[in-house]
Amino acid sequence: MVRLTELGQYLKDKREEKNITLEELQTATKIQKRYLAAIEEGNYSILPGPFYARAFIKNYCEAVGLDYETVFGQYEKDIPKAAREPEEFKPRSERPRSPGSERDSVLKKYVPIFIIAAVIALVLAGIYMLMQNFGGDQAEEKKASESLIQTDQDAKQKKGAEKSKEKEPAEKPEEEKPAPAPALTKKETEGITTAYELAGSDTMEIDFSISGPSYVDIKDASGKILFTKQFKKGETYTYKSEGQKEILLNIGAAHTTQLKFNGTAFEYPVAPADRVHQKILIRFVP
Repeated sequence: MVRLTELGQYLKDKREEKNITLEELQTATKIQKRYLAAIEEGNYSILPGPFYARAFIKNYCEAVGLDYETVFGQYEKDIPKAAREPEEFKPRSERPRSPGSERDSVLKKYVPIFIIAAVIALVLAGIYMLMQNFGGDQAEEKKASESLIQTDQDAKQKKGAEKSKEKEPAEKPEEEKPAPAPALTKKETEGITTAYELAGSDTMEIDFSISGPSYVDIKDASGKILFTKQFKKGETYTYKSEGQKEILLNIGAAHTTQLKFNGTAFEYPVAPADRVHQKILIRFVP
């Protein structure tokens, strides 16, 4: 049995351990199902080329929670060589369009808006001219009426001011505003791991909202696994951490895993489209 078949069998075993179908993996990685099956079979001849073969294997590893650098190191001799390291594979719909097509798209988008704005301006100008022609005779009457109304209002306000001075309500003491919740502070990034600090608290609620298959685990400072789960599309979950010095979140598919820390939405340090597999280290500072 060749090493390529061993690699394919290894990836297939890891996928089946996490109960991920090829259809779910296709959704998570944006790679066609037939290419994923070819990787498991070691049949790289049907793939677009060596560069895409390495890129597809990298995305496959990250989607099932594997460290692709470790996998590449173990099977490097049998994986097709590429002129440069693989990047995140982008489907054709997400690739940048040519300047000409973008310019045409902008023109199609904004020309109707300009036309509508011009029509509205002409209508408003016509209304203004009509009001100027028919409103001149009424201006003097309106001015006299407003003068009488203003005089009456001034008299009422004077009486009201005199009464309010007699009984002025005592000022209410200002209510104390609650202290803001502790916020995460970004510190440093090493490889796929970004460290944050949470000052003044050792308690944290982490909300997970899943839009596609994703593997997640949480470890403490000693490396002990506190939580592990293979999420499916549509699932939500809340994990509460208490009394820990630090926790490490291993997110297998960041583009399908939305996080909230203590009720605040979390923005990944690296866009999930650029890095699917990310790790978040949180240190609790007294």
